[in-house]
Amino acid sequence: MNLRRIEFIILTSIYLFLMLLIYTRTANEQSHAMVYQIIGLTIFLTTISFICYLRPYLFGRGKTDWGIGATILLFILSWSTLTWCYSNININHNSWKDNFFDSPSFPISLFTFITLFAYEGIKTLFYYFSHKKETLIRKIAKEAFIVVISGALLTFISFGLSSYLAYLTLAIPYGYCLYALQQYLLLEHLESGKLNRSLYTIFTIISAILTYIPFASIIKIASGARLHNEIILTGVLISIMIIPLTYILYFNQRKQSRQLVNLRNELGQTESDLKLLQSQINPHFLFNVMNTIYGIALQENAERTAEGIQKLGDMMRFMLHENQQDSILLAREIEYLKEYIDLQTLRTAPVEMIKITYEIPEVLESHAIAPMLLIPFIENAFKHGISLNKPSWIRIHLNIHKDVLKLSVYNSIHRLNERDPESNKSGLGLDNVKHRLNLLYQGNYELHIEETPIEFFTFLTLKIGKSSTHAYS
Repeated sequence: MNLRRIEFIILTSIYLFLMLLIYTRTANEQSHAMVYQIIGLTIFLTTISFICYLRPYLFGRGKTDWGIGATILLFILSWSTLTWCYSNININHNSWKDNFFDSPSFPISLFTFITLFAYEGIKTLFYYFSHKKETLIRKIAKEAFIVVISGALLTFISFGLSSYLAYLTLAIPYGYCLYALQQYLLLEHLESGKLNRSLYTIFTIISAILTYIPFASIIKIASGARLHNEIILTGVLISIMIIPLTYILYFNQRKQSRQLVNLRNELGQTESDLKLLQSQINPHFLFNVMNTIYGIALQENAERTAEGIQKLGDMMRFMLHENQQDSILLAREIEYLKEYIDLQTLRTAPVEMIKITYEIPEVLESHAIAPMLLIPFIENAFKHGISLNKPSWIRIHLNIHKDVLKLSVYNSIHRLNERDPESNKSGLGLDNVKHRLNLLYQGNYELHIEETPIEFFTFLTLKIGKSSTHAYS
C-alpha cells in the first residue's frame, strides 16, 4: 500500500469521525450542523486535492509553475465556498461580498493551507532523515518527531470528546522519553554489566519520576489544576506499560541480533572452507599420480624431486584430513608450516641470491588453533618475495609465550617482471585469512601489515586456547 492511499484512508477516517461528532453535537440545530458539515467537506476535499493530486502529479514531477497556479486556484475556490456557506445559511445576514473578508472563511482557508504546507515539510524532513546514515541522535530525533506529531494530532482530536482527555494526552511525549532512556541508556548498561538489577531498578524509578515532573506541570497548568489525581494516575499507568514492554522488546531484539551474527559467522566459515576446498582435486587420483612421479624420481636419482613430492604428499594429507576440523593442535599447524618452508627451500636452494631463514620452535604444550590459519602469511611471502634474478630474502619468526602466539614475516618485494614464476600461482590470499580472523578470533588478535618499496612486513599477535577447549573460545 503506497503512501497516498494510506493518507487518503486516514483523512477519510478523520473526516467521517468529525462529521459523526458534529452530527451528534448539533442534532437540534440544523442550520449550524449544515454549516459545519459544509466546512468539513470543503476542508476535506481541499486537503485530498492537494495531498493526493497537486503535490505528487505537479510538484512531484517538476511542474512547479503549474503546481503554484493550481494551489492558488484551490485556495481561492476553498475560500469562496466557505464564504458562500456563511452568506447563504442563517448564521450570518451579511452579503456575500461582505462575508468574503469579514467571515471566518479566510482564516479557515489560510489555516488549512498552512497546515498542508507544514505537513509536506514534515514529510520532506522525515524522508531526509530516513535516507541518511542512521546515527543515535538522528534516530532519536526522528522517533521524537513522530511522537510529537502523533501526540499533537491525538490531542486535537481528543478536544472534541473531552477537554480532560485532551490534557492527559500531553503526557504521550513522556512515554517516549521513558522509552528512550530505557532503550538507549539503562538497558544497555544493564546488559553490559555496568548496572546490576538493583541499581537498574533504582535508576529506572528515579528517571521515571524526574522525567514526568515537567510533563505533569504542563498538564496541571493547562487544565487549571483540576486534574491532580488523574495526572498522577496517568504517569503511573504509562510507566507500568512502557518499562516492561521496552525491556521485553530490547532483549528480544538483542537475541535476534545475536542469532543473525551467529548465522552470518557460520555462513562466513562455510564460505572460507569452500575456498579452501576449491583448490583440492580428487585425493585418490592425486596421491596415485604423486606416488608414480615419486617412483620415477627415485629411478632417475632425482633425490631433491623425490623429497619435494614426499613433502607435498604429507601436506596434502594434512589438508584433507585435518583441515576440516574446527581446531587442531598448534604442533600440527607448525609441522605443516615447516614442511611448506622446506618444500619451498628445495625449490630455491640452487639460487644463492635467495636467503630464507626461519625460527619456529618446537611446541610441547597442547595449544589449539584453527587449521590453515598461519600458512597464508608464509605463502604470501614466497609468492611475492622471490626473484630468480635479484637478491631476495624471507625471514620468518614464530614465538609462543603462555597463550599468546606472535608471528612475524619479512620478505623482499619485486616487480611483476622480476618475480619468480611461482608468484603467478593463486593462493589463499591475505583477504581470506583476514576474514577468518574476524570470524574466529574477533577481539583476540592484532594484525599489522606494512610495505616499503623494497620490503613487506606482516606481524600477527594471536591469543590461542588449549586443545581441550574450542580453538577460538
